[in-house]
Amino acid sequence: MTRYDYETLDVFTDRKFAGNQLAVIMDARGLTTADMLTITREFNYSETTFVLPPEQPGNTARVRIFTLGYEMPFAGHPTVGTAIAIARARKLTGALTLELNTGVFPVRVDLDRRAPFAEFQNPNLPKETGAAPDAALIEAALSLPKGAIDIGAHSPRIVGAGANFVYAKASLDGVRGAKLNSAAFDAVAIEQTIGVLLYAEGGEAKDASYHVRMFAPNAGIPEDPATGGAAAALPGQIALSQKLDDGEHRWVIEQGFEMGRPSRIHARVEISAGAVKSVRIGGDAVPLMKGQLDF
Repeated sequence: MTRYDYETLDVFTDRKFAGNQLAVIMDARGLTTADMLTITREFNYSETTFVLPPEQPGNTARVRIFTLGYEMPFAGHPTVGTAIAIARARKLTGALTLELNTGVFPVRVDLDRRAPFAEFQNPNLPKETGAAPDAALIEAALSLPKGAIDIGAHSPRIVGAGANFVYAKASLDGVRGAKLNSAAFDAVAIEQTIGVLLYAEGGEAKDASYHVRMFAPNAGIPEDPATGGAAAALPGQIALSQKLDDGEHRWVIEQGFEMGRPSRIHARVEISAGAVKSVRIGGDAVPLMKGQLDF
């Protein structure tokens, strides 16, 4: 039996018991892939991460990310939360580099705030990666009335930035009222796609750019309180749907309100000639628990 230290954090929030829960195994050496999935299911959070020595000298760590269903190529709230957990444990600040399954992610960490903050730059620019399901299938899967999903400029698309999602736009009331229909969702399922991100302009907060909800029952996540990976690809959907002025855009993407776990994701998007040239995703995280796991 081996003892593993862990820390849990609430991510994309500056207060406890909000945002998206994350468990971080601080030194996962000796665990197999099957072990990691078993431990993830024991925590029963949207994701659990496992910290390993870097494969390339000079990087901070190798990080593997698991949902309840499988290993993720990349995910946002685990990247933010794990960077903060590592920085706290090793007394680091400023620039970190994390090796994820989809590349090396530069992360800026600031521990000198009321709540620790981290922002990563995604090396994978968002792009359309396949044909989206029919809007009527999405409406059925989310218990929305016919015509609720935009089929104009913001028509549904599959967009990815290290992880693929189906994007669909509705009114703010439509997003708030969506309800997962698990049986109908099976018809939306697409290979290599994590889930469906439903979005609307505006939100609960005055500074909110978008109010979103993400449903991924096939990944073991009926609904996610905060999805940084989907936020990282959202600029691709928006740039394909409307003209964005060149320069930097700063968005607040809110999520989790309908679940009682409000989250705020900060996005910095650089646009040039109408195309997305860089995406940075950041947010606060609140450390909550530390413990030891005997495995």
